[in-house]
Amino acid sequence: MLSLFLFQCSAFTAFAVDNVLQNQAVNGGVINQNIVFVDLKTDHWAYEAISDLSKKGYINGYEDETFKPDNSITREEFAKLIATTFYLDIPTPKSPSYYDVQADKWSYPYVEAAKDFLTGYYPPGGKAFFSPEIKATREDVAVALVKTLGLTTNDLSNKNILERKFKDVSKVSYGIRDYVAIATERSLISGYEDATFRPDKPITRAEIATLLYRAIKTSAKDQGDGPLLKVSVPEKTTSSTVYISGTVSNNAKVTINGQAVTTIIDGQFKEAFKLDKEGSYELTIIATLTSGKAETVFKKITYELEGPDLKVDDIPEITSSQTISVSGTVTDKNDSYPVVYLNDEKISGSSYFSKNNIVLNEGENVLVFKAKNHMDKVTTVTKRITFTAGGPILKVDEIPDTTNSQTISVSGTVTDKNDSYPVVYLNDEKISGSSHFSKNNIVLTEGENILVFKAKNSADKVTTVTKRITFTSGGPILKVDEIPDTTNSQTISVSGTVTDKNDSYPVVYLNDEKISGSSYFSKNNIVLTEGENILVFKAKNNLDKVTTVTKRITFTAGGPILKVDQLPEKTSSPKISVSGTVTDKNDSYPVVYLNDERIGGSSYFSKNDIPLKSGENTFVFKAVNNLGKSSTVTKSVYYQK
Repeated sequence: MLSLFLFQCSAFTAFAVDNVLQNQAVNGGVINQNIVFVDLKTDHWAYEAISDLSKKGYINGYEDETFKPDNSITREEFAKLIATTFYLDIPTPKSPSYYDVQADKWSYPYVEAAKDFLTGYYPPGGKAFFSPEIKATREDVAVALVKTLGLTTNDLSNKNILERKFKDVSKVSYGIRDYVAIATERSLISGYEDATFRPDKPITRAEIATLLYRAIKTSAKDQGDGPLLKVSVPEKTTSSTVYISGTVSNNAKVTINGQAVTTIIDGQFKEAFKLDKEGSYELTIIATLTSGKAETVFKKITYELEGPDLKVDDIPEITSSQTISVSGTVTDKNDSYPVVYLNDEKISGSSYFSKNNIVLNEGENVLVFKAKNHMDKVTTVTKRITFTAGGPILKVDEIPDTTNSQTISVSGTVTDKNDSYPVVYLNDEKISGSSHFSKNNIVLTEGENILVFKAKNSADKVTTVTKRITFTSGGPILKVDEIPDTTNSQTISVSGTVTDKNDSYPVVYLNDEKISGSSYFSKNNIVLTEGENILVFKAKNNLDKVTTVTKRITFTAGGPILKVDQLPEKTSSPKISVSGTVTDKNDSYPVVYLNDERIGGSSYFSKNDIPLKSGENTFVFKAVNNLGKSSTVTKSVYYQK
């Protein structure tokens, strides 16, 4: 149990020989069972707390055998209670923390000792003050008890406990609400029956006794099984300073090999421990509560200086090159010039090392790098590289999968790390002995052709690339110039072009009649028959490959184009003359008739002095070509004398 001795000032008088309650209250743990206060009945709400604490000597009354439970205490009196009850170190700083509690004031050391638990006031831009003579309030006491128990805001479980329990929560100072909440949650302090907390209400002696009673019970519960102690220490270190960190119960003190840990924050500590020389060290970490209960953790750490820091630059796992170069860096805290060895051969005595033209054997090669400082500390890095003396690197330029050309050309490149002049073969025929190769006019056979390229180096390593190309000797490319779908002309002309990769002079046929033996063809005055005419063009090369293009044209033989010159609609002349023109694509001399009388047989016609009759005269002009196709134009002239 945490031993708490409550010494009083002002209203709380110091223990004295002539005190009416002097019954040797507590001396070395002896409890006085005979203390009775005349103003405290057994049904008083704080009776249990006051009675228990007074019997244990933590609190006493006045000389007139009263306790005066409803009296209040000041903030400076409460500061002394905290300092003495919880055995705080009583400092005597040269400069006071608060301008209204100077060094010559009786409460000065207690206010300074308790300032982490019962804080002052810090106005913006002004001097901090404590207000020592004003009454200690309920929220002052709640916060102080929470802090003295080593609790922090991280220990709060129910963030809304104040809002749920008290309707005047807004009156609790905002910056300390979490502490008041912890005090409420831990049942260190409670509210009133009207669901208020009354944070600014002065605390009474009865309330102080009750709160101390609860705090002691809480502390006793927390410390009943000894402190929590978890320690983290590395098993090995290369540094002469090691940090020991851990978690410990609140209010516990920690020592490492008898040396006190100076800083513990929210149950966490991290302490530097000095190691003098290489070897193993035994560490004893002890956490002790104020009740005397302790927990011990034993740790062992080995201090050994490290060897040089050796870094080897990247080396491939596999290579086809018979020689490689290696490099890297080495540093050492204790040696400026560590020596580097490769497979026990010294290769460097400085911070940078390299070795060129290391000859590899076929298969796996093990490279063991060692760096050694003047203290004989060694760092080893092992690298493995497999040398596979592969064949040359053979690259064949693109070859199409199919072609309609009977000859092709091939080309490519070949390189070899271990041979400057590998030989290239095509279908077992040597075609090159240098880095670039080519072969022209390779004759293909109809169908699939297999081209096997082989490159062979001086070590008889071979690389093979196989290409396949299918030769399809297609027909000529035949293009026929545009032919209309329909025409009213009896003759037409045709033309076009023909090309062939394998024949410079393919032959062109029209309806099986040869019309050309060159790349350009044409035929004029092809006579059409009435209706649809089919024109079949065929081009044939020297491999008897044929390309066919079929065209269709419909010939419609229309009548002549007949134009009659203008005639008057009315006239008073008894005679009239007529004229006009007639043309026909298929007949140079169409015949013209007027009212079934032939008046022309050429492109121009006329007839003069045609007599008119009184009234309307109708003139029917008809033009007929040699195909019997006709065109008719009708005119009317009204004759009136």
